[in-house]
Amino acid sequence: MNQPRAVGVTLAVVAAALLVFAALSRAWMHNPRLGISFGPRGCVNCCYLAGDTSDGCAMSNAAFVDSMRAIAKEMWGTDDRKHTSGAFAPMGWVTCVSCALGALALLVTSVLALTRRRPQLPVSPASVALLALMTALITGCAFVATKPGPAGFVGIAPGFIAFGIGAVVGIAAAQLLAKLIRPTDPDMLDGAMDPDQF
Repeated sequence: MNQPRAVGVTLAVVAAALLVFAALSRAWMHNPRLGISFGPRGCVNCCYLAGDTSDGCAMSNAAFVDSMRAIAKEMWGTDDRKHTSGAFAPMGWVTCVSCALGALALLVTSVLALTRRRPQLPVSPASVALLALMTALITGCAFVATKPGPAGFVGIAPGFIAFGIGAVVGIAAAQLLAKLIRPTDPDMLDGAMDPDQF
């Protein structure tokens, strides 16, 4: 295996593993003192803000935002939309799906590069990976920016670090592998100077 192919496949596999971890993680942001952590699929909330949760401390991000608004309304007479954004939960789900799609596209691209196949596809899996990862970067940053609570309520956790590294490495891997799986362009001048035709 030549060096660009080996480097590209290695980076793609590492990036896919980090993106899957990030997509499944409930620890992108956390506050260990309060027992709260957030991820794209939901949060772990083992403090007084939990309210009634059916499966221990886990709850959806939307349910957490609703519980914070309900507590603020009960305590101060307002639902505190300043510290709770309606975009938080949807951005988490879009980021989760984008990470999963990017990881899958990177793995398909790696398999094509390893087998040295150059299929004629409507859209290259490397292009799908790039689009998914760019979308994930935008929505992931929006997810973190719209987190509930005031500034300093939560800090970053391993899930967000894995997401950042996985997205950047995945973009680099997709670009490296894109040219290795691109279909070979036909030579339009092949046989153009055949003396038998003159």
